[in-house]
Amino acid sequence: MAPVLPHILLLVTDQFRLDAFTPGNTPNLHALSEQGTVFTSAYSSTPTCTPSRAGLLTGKSPWNHGMLGYAPDVSCTEYQTTLPQNMDDAGYTTYIAGKNHFGSLGNDTFVTQGYEHEQIYDGLGGGIPGDTNSDPDDYNIWFGEELPGVDPKATCNIDWNDWLACPYQFEEYLHPTAWTTSKAVEYVNQHDFDNDPMFLKVSYHRPHSPYDPPKRLFDKHLNSTIPERIINETAWDSIYYKGAASMMKSDWRGDPGTEAASNTRAGYLASVEFVDEGVGTLLSSLSDKGVLDDFLIVWATDHGDMNGDHYLWRKGFPWEASAHVPMVIKTPGDGGGVVKESDAIVELRDVTATIYDAAGILDVVKGKDGMMNGMSLLSVMRGEEEGVRDYLDLEHSVVYNETVHWNAIVGDDSVDGMRYKYIFNAYDGSEQLFNLENDANEGVDLVVWGSEDVRDGVVKRFRDIMVKQFEEEGRGETWVKDGVLQVRKAPQVFGSNYPCERR
Repeated sequence: MAPVLPHILLLVTDQFRLDAFTPGNTPNLHALSEQGTVFTSAYSSTPTCTPSRAGLLTGKSPWNHGMLGYAPDVSCTEYQTTLPQNMDDAGYTTYIAGKNHFGSLGNDTFVTQGYEHEQIYDGLGGGIPGDTNSDPDDYNIWFGEELPGVDPKATCNIDWNDWLACPYQFEEYLHPTAWTTSKAVEYVNQHDFDNDPMFLKVSYHRPHSPYDPPKRLFDKHLNSTIPERIINETAWDSIYYKGAASMMKSDWRGDPGTEAASNTRAGYLASVEFVDEGVGTLLSSLSDKGVLDDFLIVWATDHGDMNGDHYLWRKGFPWEASAHVPMVIKTPGDGGGVVKESDAIVELRDVTATIYDAAGILDVVKGKDGMMNGMSLLSVMRGEEEGVRDYLDLEHSVVYNETVHWNAIVGDDSVDGMRYKYIFNAYDGSEQLFNLENDANEGVDLVVWGSEDVRDGVVKRFRDIMVKQFEEEGRGETWVKDGVLQVRKAPQVFGSNYPCERR
């Protein structure tokens, strides 16, 4: 008999591009999507690891949770409410296998944010030979027991944010992706499903770099057709060009050449496929237990990966490859009675609200924390409404370089009804506008190439939306003064609503 409370599986992938979600490359995730709702306009509002995960943790927009950019040390324990703690309070047993990126308190103690059972791989180097800066996570401790004295990231000497790719040099079972799957399956096998509702977060570090998939998958993708990089037709991205001769493996911008870029993309897509294999193994374990149809299953990713598009690598940018992400939600049962595809503009904060709604505690949580502004998507899935917002705010403080500092709005124009992305560059006040319906690859910047009606109409309307947002949030004259967006050269990683010490 199904429990009164649905079991809940939160699948999180890291740095997963929207266009990597294909039937051929991700058959298990696609099989899941066929029984649920695919949200085709899902975004990560602050598309790097720690701030996006703060949104998922709290169910809040960037300004409301207070992380406006990437900060490596985020050992914050003062959030008013958190997803795992609220689920624990509702009667769930809470588990995490894989990446949390919540920081540590020292003495090998990780910030749990309310998870009762943890098997952590954050991919930060803690516990590997030669590292003295981080507390060891569970994967690195385990790897050290399997191969004493060996660096688990020794494959081709590629690091956490390098753009190079190389086949994994150890046995597959030692890979962090395989380890995460195995720990999740262990949780499934030990849980008492008849008497105890389960909240299980399975958070894969990959396909985040290092791009180090098993050789069998790397070779498969090297021998297939690799999607070409997107380099726009009107040269707005030429400022990010750097020739191969001057590129280092850790560079965030540049053109390493067609062959090197294709090699990287093969490694990335192979990493995606390896994650999908793990998802298939996990879902099979739930099916074997006879509980798969008792689960609400959510798949989300913290951000995308530029992967060479517009001469850019990594994430943290406002453009589609970085900020536009896949999202799938499946309700308990066989998938009947739900909308199969929705173009509602949604974000990671909405995942949290949807989980609360499914567990029957959304109003309770909002009563505890009035700044929790994620929106449940269950009504959209049932076809009761088409969307939950008219526009979405995105932003990121300085990352990689002082010029990469921006705010953005995605939404449907109130006059022509088309979907646009407006970008304000905080470093110099420049603007961009892209028609996402006609130009999904963001090739034509309408601020430069649009008609006078577009420049004087659509651009102004979206700029006014951003001004109104900043004013309503009370951001102050540093952000908007006398109705004018302000240039902000100084980084601001934490906003006034961040509840912990700024580091």
